Amino acid sequence: MEIDQKRQCHCKIILLDGTNMNIVANKNGLGSEVYDQVFYTLDIDEKDYFGLQFMDHYHVQHWLDPMKKLNKQLSIGPPYTFRFRVKFYSNEPNNLREELTRYQFFLQLKQDIQSGRLECPKDIAIELAALALQSEFGDYNPIEHTPSFVSEFRFHPEQDEQMEIAILEKFIACRGQSPATAELNYLNKARWIELYGVDMHTVEGKDGNLYKLGLTPTGTLVFDGSQKIGLFLWEKIQKLDFKNKKLTLIVEEDADQSGQIQLHTFVFNLSSHKACKHLWKCAIEYHTFFRLRYQNSKNRKASHFFRLGSTFRYRGRTEYENVHKDGGRLSRRQSTFERRPSQRYGPRQSLINRRIQLRDEIKQQVRIIPPLLKKFSFHLNSMNLGKWQPSESTNNLTVLERDSNGSLVNLLKEQISNKV
Repeated sequence: MEIDQKRQCHCKIILLDGTNMNIVANKNGLGSEVYDQVFYTLDIDEKDYFGLQFMDHYHVQHWLDPMKKLNKQLSIGPPYTFRFRVKFYSNEPNNLREELTRYQFFLQLKQDIQSGRLECPKDIAIELAALALQSEFGDYNPIEHTPSFVSEFRFHPEQDEQMEIAILEKFIACRGQSPATAELNYLNKARWIELYGVDMHTVEGKDGNLYKLGLTPTGTLVFDGSQKIGLFLWEKIQKLDFKNKKLTLIVEEDADQSGQIQLHTFVFNLSSHKACKHLWKCAIEYHTFFRLRYQNSKNRKASHFFRLGSTFRYRGRTEYENVHKDGGRLSRRQSTFERRPSQRYGPRQSLINRRIQLRDEIKQQVRIIPPLLKKFSFHLNSMNLGKWQPSESTNNLTVLERDSNGSLVNLLKEQISNKV
């Protein structure tokens, strides 16, 4: 498609099902123009849970701001590349009203667990993988669904043959679940993973050690390595600000016996000014989306989160509005949608080797057929078939008819089964 190079640009959107969407946008247009095209094409109604993510020259991920111009946000391109992602993970998947919304959450979580972005215990990952197979392939079929079949998919960073056999066993137990039911069960199980929905950011403390701040619906977690060492509840954070590469939190401590409220200041350093601002913006959006009932862009009562002189605000609907308020809600154009197949890889090499070994064993067994035929023919010639009745000496033959084929097949089966 030819475009006006001075005024327009190509945008590539990498979707959660692995496909790409290509659109044309105005360079001087707002980010909302791209969002509108993406949501219209995907036919998504519950838009506020999702965002478009891009990377800058410093390898810092950013969310596309719908209220800022494209050329003021993007430094790499055109063409501009975005990833369509879940931005806010619902704590209660049953509150997601649309099956399509739940499907997108399902795809995101599969991706998070497979990549290791969301650390998932193996026993939980096995159950989730079985539900993923049920969603895509329906009920277990013993002819098609084998350990080799399971090995063609990627579910977990530490996936091995033993895990794939366990997935297959769980898959059998998922019988009867529709794709929508399997996906909802997947979400309801995944939501209990410890770091589900936590937005992690690497920071440096005053002591020079690296920590991670994890944004959650209830507040900000602090991790030292994999150990959780603190939680700043949103309602206890009195101020959140940044300057250059420094992020400052002023946190209120519960009143002591004298009724005195103490304030504690925590300062963290980030790798760059852009990374620091990104973390600050993410914290504002998390707080607004999960903690407030209504987002009022005209309300400038300067929440302690808002920075003096900054125009940045979360512009979408809050989780409460998405769940409880129908005002402004648009109907989807279509009542159904297409689920895309997962990427498949070659089967596990050890399973291929085992299959080759089994094939060779079968070939070896087939070589016994000529001598058996000769032996069996001699046995028949020595018998009077017209007057023949079963006797103790012939009980080893399961079936013996005038046509010897049935008996021969059973005899061969018996011989082969004793050797495989």
